[in-house]
Formats: sequence, C-alpha cells, structure tokens
Amino acid sequence: MTPEEILRQARESIRRHAGDDEDKWFYANRYVFARLQLDERKTKRRVKQLLTRSGRPCHHCGRPFESTLGVHLHRLDGNRGYSLANCALMHPDCHRDHHARDVRGQGDGEPDAVADSVDKSAVVKRSKRYYDGAFLYWWDFSPSWGSALGDYESVEFVKKDSGESCICSAQELTPFLVGRRQTSRGAGNWGVKVLRERPDELAFEPGRGGGEWLFLPVVWLSEDED
Repeated sequence: MTPEEILRQARESIRRHAGDDEDKWFYANRYVFARLQLDERKTKRRVKQLLTRSGRPCHHCGRPFESTLGVHLHRLDGNRGYSLANCALMHPDCHRDHHARDVRGQGDGEPDAVADSVDKSAVVKRSKRYYDGAFLYWWDFSPSWGSALGDYESVEFVKKDSGESCICSAQELTPFLVGRRQTSRGAGNWGVKVLRERPDELAFEPGRGGGEWLFLPVVWLSEDED
C-alpha cells in the first residue's frame, strides 16, 4: 500500500467508527494522531539517547555539549527518517544557523533539506503533580519560557502520578500564550490547567484583565500504551 492509500483507509475507518457522532469522530481522529506522534517521539528519543551516550560533539560547531537540555536532533538527509546513521546532535543555535545557511545557499545540505528547518526535533517536557480539587493539574508558564517556545517542536504535558502525557505542537500552543492572557502571577505567567469537569482538555486561564477560559482538546496516552 502507498502512504496515500494508508491515509484513505485510516480516514474511512475513523468515519465508520464515529458514524454521525462528531465528538466521537474528533476523539478518534485525535487519538490516532496522538498515538502516531508518540510512536515517532519514541524513535527520536531512542536515537537521541544513543547519540548522547556516544559522547559525540555538536555536528555543526564541533564543541561538546555542556548539558543535554534542549539539544536538537538533526537529520543529515532531510528526505530520510530518524535513524542512528542519519542523525546528529546540534546546539539549538547551531541548528538554526545550519538551516539559515541552507536557505541562503551557503550550507552543505541538499536543497530539500531546507524543509527540515521547521522540524526542531526537540520536545520540552513539563511534569506536574496531581491536585485534588476543582482542577487536577496545573502548569505555570513564565514569559521567558513563552519566548523560548519557538525553539521547540512540541511541549509534552506530563501527569506525574500516572505517567500519562499529551503532546501539543508549539504552533498549536502559541495562540493561547499571548500578552492579553497573561495573569498577575510572577512576571505575567500563563496558567494551563486540567479542570475536573473537562479532563480531556487543556484549560487556559483568562488574563489579568478577565475574559474567558479557552480549551484545547487533547488525548492522554501512557508510554507503554499499544
């Protein structure tokens, strides 16, 4: 089967499963998407761990890594997948510079590798404990963290007690983390919660000037879920 045929089959299976129930369709669609995303993340993490253990320096500048936090996984050939033979590690700034050179036509990558510049291959993890109240989990994001969001591909929201997590792309989160929605906490932090009555959504607090809660549907998955 071709990838297009697989996609058509998956869409048809979801439609048959949901029937005329739009909510059932949405959840099934989001579940399949999240599960495939988790599968890819596991592959990236395994390759990144192997490269980190090898002690190899940054592929771009040749300097060793002082910390593994935020290190980017880079595909040497943008037309191929994430494998040990096709990946290298880079400092975040080096990764951006590498692709900026490709865009200017000064890099050593193939022209098709420019498309890989949007794939930062970095997932920042945020873990929170369980709260037994009106909300079940609460993540507080500072403005400095929000400004660094563009350095990452995705954010993983983790429930510390159960180990379940959901992944949201940086692009998906950006519209919720805007100035008018900053709260009075800290330097103007954003609050993201899971409310007891809406456990399958991330709830974004109103800003300091008031307003309404905003909600982003998510699917919570465990690492060992098949």
